Amino acid sequence: MHLPIELDRTLAEPLQNQLYQQLRGLILSQRLKANTRLIATRFLAEQLGISRTTVLLAYERLISEGYLETRPAIGTYVSVNLPDQAPAQAVQPPNGSELATPPQAELHPPLFCAPILSPQPTAKAAIDFSLLPDHSIFPLGLWQRITRQVLDNFGREVSQPPPPTGIAPLKSAIAEWLATHRGIVVEPRQVIIVSGRQQGYNVAARLFLRPSDAVVVESPGDEGAGWLFQSLGANLCPVPVDEHGILTDQLPPGPVRLAHVTPAHQSPLGGTLPAERREQLIAWARAAGAYIIEDDCHSDFRYRGMGPPSLKSLDPYGLVLFCGSFSHSLGAGLRLGYLVVPSELVPAAEAAKTLLDFGNPWLEQMVLAEFMACGEYDRHLRRVRKVYLERRDCLLAAFRLYFGEAHLGGSDAGTHVTWYLPPGQQSAAQIRNMARARGIGVYTLGDGFTTEGAAPPRRLLLLGYAALDEVQIRDGIAGLAALLKEPAFRAAG
Repeated sequence: MHLPIELDRTLAEPLQNQLYQQLRGLILSQRLKANTRLIATRFLAEQLGISRTTVLLAYERLISEGYLETRPAIGTYVSVNLPDQAPAQAVQPPNGSELATPPQAELHPPLFCAPILSPQPTAKAAIDFSLLPDHSIFPLGLWQRITRQVLDNFGREVSQPPPPTGIAPLKSAIAEWLATHRGIVVEPRQVIIVSGRQQGYNVAARLFLRPSDAVVVESPGDEGAGWLFQSLGANLCPVPVDEHGILTDQLPPGPVRLAHVTPAHQSPLGGTLPAERREQLIAWARAAGAYIIEDDCHSDFRYRGMGPPSLKSLDPYGLVLFCGSFSHSLGAGLRLGYLVVPSELVPAAEAAKTLLDFGNPWLEQMVLAEFMACGEYDRHLRRVRKVYLERRDCLLAAFRLYFGEAHLGGSDAGTHVTWYLPPGQQSAAQIRNMARARGIGVYTLGDGFTTEGAAPPRRLLLLGYAALDEVQIRDGIAGLAALLKEPAFRAAG
């Protein structure tokens, strides 16, 4: 099904509202008749070149208003009884009494994104180039030993409420580690322990954002960050990125309240922001009156050179908040990360974190603090970096063998590469869908990243290598090469 929908990115009206209005118009004009099955959200998003979540929000609003209805395990259909055609006369209450009609609760629209940010388990491909780390590398034996030592020495504290912003040993260990590895010199009190990067964004956003404030986000970029800012009433200002990161010459002049950037390893394209652009970004923030959330995404895994210094280490004005986590280096199950804030914002950050929760579990914090203090965290990172480098090299070699001079981005750091498809090649969505049918999982920008403001839509695939062994990597790339040579696939394109 091809829907006659045209979205105008030059308008101030959000794309979600434009899509809602046009779909509603098609239904009321009966160009979409009752019992018509609508196109799936993923495919409509690809057709229009927008985020799948934008489509999902429009569908959810039409469902809540009665224009659409969902049929379990079948799909989404145009309703038979539309709200605009509902009978005007209501049923008379018994005995002539008046019964108050309770108002229908409405969710704040960004909260409809919850199923996207926390997807339900789906069938896993036999060879899955997911963007997840290898959980089997977790140092389980060492972690168990340190846990026993912590309980032996400090066990009485395990039942005591921890400080909402983190225990002192972990804050000190992270501050020391940042000074050594990121060139960031801060006091331990400036380190706010959070449950991951998403909560770090949440704390930072609550320090600054008011309804209708402007927030710069990268496009394509982290969908979870964008929806978090919108849930607080902010207006997003998407700024395009290239293979090196955010395009600083396209930043809005202001006023802007906040910017979220991933300079170490742009999420998802994988570029490293050059030093000149970093300086331009800080200068822009000062001129625009903005603070910056520096998301230290994937910078633990750099395979070529040191990379430019962090924004935080270059910032003389106290405008950068540095956000990191241990999800990719140790595992998301720990639910531990950190947000480094300027000294004058510590009291406000402590209050914001306390409003969100009363602290992270004491035991995990204390074990991680000991793990870092004794040098085991650095040794673990070196081991993991070596494994991931070998797998990355295997992936690059397989691409050279089967695809020649393929255009791959983001290979200098991180745990995935970006494959820019050549002209004339089938679309990224076609390749993803047909590869999945053959047991090979590859990913597009529609799989968890926002692309609003980035036009035209990118023709690329994302392939992670961290969670695959070298045999799986070679077999997976060989399978993709065979797929693209199939006559049936060429015909489908």
